[in-house]
Amino acid sequence: QEYDRLQILADQGQEVDLPEQPDFTPTIELYQRLLRQFPDYRRRDGVFYLIGYCLNEMGRVDEALRAWLNLVCANRFTYHPDQFAAEQAEDAAENADADAEADSPDAHPAASLDAEPLVPEGGPFVNPYGECEPVMEDAEFISETWFRVGEYHFDDYGSEHALDLAIAAYNQILEKPDDRNYNLALYKVAWAYYRASRYPEAIRHFAMLVQWSDDEQERTGNAGSELRPEAIQYLGIAFAYDDWNENGLPDTVEGQPSGIQRVQDATLVPQDRPWTPDVYFALGQVYFDEAKYPEAIEVWRLALSKWPNHRQAPEITNQIRLALENQNQFEAAMTVQSELAQFGEGSDWWNSNMENPAEQREAEQLAENALIATAIQQHQFAQRERRHCVELIQAGAQEEALARCQQAQTFYGNAADAYRRYLERYPNSPNAYELHYNLADALYWSERYEEAAVEYAAVRDSNLDDIHLSESARRVVESIERIVEKAVESGQLTIREEAPEAQGTPPQVRPVAMPELLQRLAQARELYIARVPEERDSEGVRAAYEYNNALVLYWYGYWPQAKERFERIFEERCAGPYANQTGLVAWENLRAMAIALDQRDEIERLAVTLNERQCTFDPEGEPCPRGDELEAFCGNSNNSNDRCCRALGDITAIEFQRAVEMFEEAEAAEAAGNSAQAQELYLRSAVMLVNAVNQTPGHEQAPIALERAATALEATQRFDSARSLYQRIIDEVGPQTSDDPTRQQSLDRIVANAYFRVAYNANRGFEFEEAVSNYRTLVDSPRFARSSDTTIQGFRRDALVNTAVIMERLQRYDEALRYYREIIDSSSADAELKRTSLYRIAEIAYNRNDNNTAIRDYRTFIDRYRNDRDAGELVVQAYWRIAQVRQRMRQTRDYRAALNDVVQAYGRSGQEPGSIAAEYAANAAFILANENIDEFEDFAIRAGNPRTLEVYIESLKSQIDTGATRAGELAEGYNAVTGYRRPTWTIAAFVQQGRIYELLAKGVLNAPIPFVLPAAVQQQLRGQRLNQETRDEIQFQIEDAVRQVLDAKTRPIECLAVARYALAARAARAGSLDTEYTRTAIDRLQAYGDERIAECIAEAQAQDASFAAYSPGEFARAPRGQTMTIEADITPPPLEAQ
Repeated sequence: QEYDRLQILADQGQEVDLPEQPDFTPTIELYQRLLRQFPDYRRRDGVFYLIGYCLNEMGRVDEALRAWLNLVCANRFTYHPDQFAAEQAEDAAENADADAEADSPDAHPAASLDAEPLVPEGGPFVNPYGECEPVMEDAEFISETWFRVGEYHFDDYGSEHALDLAIAAYNQILEKPDDRNYNLALYKVAWAYYRASRYPEAIRHFAMLVQWSDDEQERTGNAGSELRPEAIQYLGIAFAYDDWNENGLPDTVEGQPSGIQRVQDATLVPQDRPWTPDVYFALGQVYFDEAKYPEAIEVWRLALSKWPNHRQAPEITNQIRLALENQNQFEAAMTVQSELAQFGEGSDWWNSNMENPAEQREAEQLAENALIATAIQQHQFAQRERRHCVELIQAGAQEEALARCQQAQTFYGNAADAYRRYLERYPNSPNAYELHYNLADALYWSERYEEAAVEYAAVRDSNLDDIHLSESARRVVESIERIVEKAVESGQLTIREEAPEAQGTPPQVRPVAMPELLQRLAQARELYIARVPEERDSEGVRAAYEYNNALVLYWYGYWPQAKERFERIFEERCAGPYANQTGLVAWENLRAMAIALDQRDEIERLAVTLNERQCTFDPEGEPCPRGDELEAFCGNSNNSNDRCCRALGDITAIEFQRAVEMFEEAEAAEAAGNSAQAQELYLRSAVMLVNAVNQTPGHEQAPIALERAATALEATQRFDSARSLYQRIIDEVGPQTSDDPTRQQSLDRIVANAYFRVAYNANRGFEFEEAVSNYRTLVDSPRFARSSDTTIQGFRRDALVNTAVIMERLQRYDEALRYYREIIDSSSADAELKRTSLYRIAEIAYNRNDNNTAIRDYRTFIDRYRNDRDAGELVVQAYWRIAQVRQRMRQTRDYRAALNDVVQAYGRSGQEPGSIAAEYAANAAFILANENIDEFEDFAIRAGNPRTLEVYIESLKSQIDTGATRAGELAEGYNAVTGYRRPTWTIAAFVQQGRIYELLAKGVLNAPIPFVLPAAVQQQLRGQRLNQETRDEIQFQIEDAVRQVLDAKTRPIECLAVARYALAARAARAGSLDTEYTRTAIDRLQAYGDERIAECIAEAQAQDASFAAYSPGEFARAPRGQTMTIEADITPPPLEAQ
């Protein structure tokens, strides 16, 4: 009790002086005294057992054995305490040198009880316990004592027959199967046989123990033996041992059976017991533990083939997997691992093991673990292969790298499938979140991007955890990006890379339908930005995603949304620690949108903001220079694309634009007739344009700005200033060149226009030499000659013509002829220009008074263009010139023929009445008609010597009628002139017709009144002898009668004249014409007076309703050389602005 008390205190951590062994000496002495004094004590069996027990506890095992043997084998062994003590003293003295005598028999007293060994050394074993009888017939503690005796021998490693003695002692217990120590004895016997290398006997006894345990369990319903598992284990060990004859050679080498063969031997182990599979399994486990994996796999496979529905089948299958893995047979192991799924719920195995829920749970756990293990293992293999692939690529081993990458992809696919099966089977697993992420990762690296995107999104949106939030959200984006890339490569998807064009007024951009894939990608980026805060953005992709989404919105026309994002990006990344190139691109796109939408204020704001905020778009970058430094920097063409120069260019371009707009406003004001406003706007625009050029002379808009400014100055009549600007264009823009063909063409056109306008203004200022010099530059310069620009060629053509014209005007006819002929030979000159040039050649001969050459050249022109309807006017004019030349040469007959040619040529030309050609035809026709009017000037009535008054009057009438007929014929000749509808000659024709009628009237009115009376009247008067007074009265009456006749004939003729004069006067007023004939018409009308004019016009109106009525004073004017009186209430009209 004291020992136990101290032991408890020590176990509690207290420091105690605990002896190495308990001291039962008082108890032992008491029991020994009892035996001495009462050798027949009825409970002496208990005394012997307790003496042995106490001695054994105190380490006096030999003496304990003798006490026990005295109890169970009293007929052969006795225990005398005093005698044994004497023997011990004697042995101690003899064995003082324990090392020297360690091997002597005396070192093992138990082997020679009663001074005799239990079994003779060196001879065959003779069982000393075969005939044992207990100390008393009904002695107790027999079984316990035999077991302790067996234990003594079992632990004796020095005696030759110790194991045989142990077996003999244990067998004493086995004679009674119902003994409570029976199973222990069986176990120890089997173990002893095993230690004695007597493997069949060991196997048989281990098997007996297993069978006894199972029988006992079946009999009692309680567990059999606790030693059953060890028995099974030692069965496996025994079968696995391959040197049963202990000769140092494997049994199979000597032709003996292997362990797998022996375990199938029914003589060694029954093959039909429920526990037989356990032996097979145990054998496999021993092989496994000894790293004999093929043998383990073989025996396990054998067992599973015999007992496929054994409760341990899942566990053994898993062990096979482990064995394969330990042999690096990973693919085979994965195959076996997949077999674990066959033990799941609903399988034959499952249904056969409904009474084994623990094994079912274990099977389920194995299946679960197998799926996880398979997935993880495949995942690891994939990562390893991918790492090797990358290393090989870096080393340049492309083919081997490709194989590794393909293998990695296969592993990733296997892992993904395993992860998916696991999650489908165990959706509520505590590891579901992590495994879900692994599934997505494996899908991604196996290039199953569509599935990966879905699974990554599920992880991203999971409420289970958020440890993989950032990575999964990013991988959703990257998975869809891979899908997009493949769709683009296959041609299934085309991604816009430029924004749609703005349309309409004002410009607007309509969104373009965005492909669904791009929408998914953009949404994934947006979710990343929304879900992943900056502190968790470990890969730093938030900024890129925001930028890319803004770019997609920009490309597809969602400009308000794109602008919002670009503004934020520009604001954040313009300058400072977060500055980068995406800020610059955002600024570029904002600028592009403003330009496309014609938002000038926005363009200006962006340019100003760029400089005001000192944007660098790089934490280490430099801001834009300012002032003169900026202008110098941007003056270098190599810097033209720099952001600073583009911003400066935008500001300058806006200044140019505003100046151009003012120029256009001036043009509009001019078109609207607001001359004063136009003049002011032109002048202001010119100043703005020149200032803009002066500020940025190298700006690409500078040439056109100078041109517009010069045009504006011309519009304000500042020709000298305009000419100076055109000269500046020649001096500054002329030397400029560009690699851009369009730009170069524009420069050439501007310079060509400058040369033309300088020449034009010089010509205007009568500086003909300078004009010709600049025109000649246009004509002769290779720069302009090789240009295909139609405008430039137009300038050259006009310059060529103008040079010829100037030379002609300067009477430098030979040079003019050269240029006209150059025009004719030019391939760029059109037909009209060539036609005109050929005509001008004839005109030069005409102006030189080289009459014959002129006629020849005009004839050449007529012959070439006679049938060209477009040349009709010039052909008629050429005929007219020939007539003029004939007149100049005084060739009257040819002149008259030439005039007829003019009229006929007009008739053939197809020219319209009122045309210029009609002018020449009208003139010619008028001259021809006018030839005969002079003969009518002498028209008069002859009185003659009429016999009677009636004859006289009839004679007058006849002469008047004859004159009227002639007058009508002459007047009809002028009607052809009016048909040409040329105002000058129409008026002249009207006037001449009026004159003809006046000449007729004058002749009538001037008809002689007979002062000598007709003969019949004179004869009558002589017969009546009338006085002179009466004679005069009669003569007056006769004259009055004649005058009445003449007056009646004259008034209609005068009215014809008045009507023609009125038509002439009205036409002159309508056309603002003042010619000899218009003045004659007015003068003659005034001779008649208002009343007479009104009367005649009324008569004409009665015959022709289109003849306008007369307005009193309509034809009134001051006599020549006098001023007309203006009534007090009449205001003269204002002078028309010129």
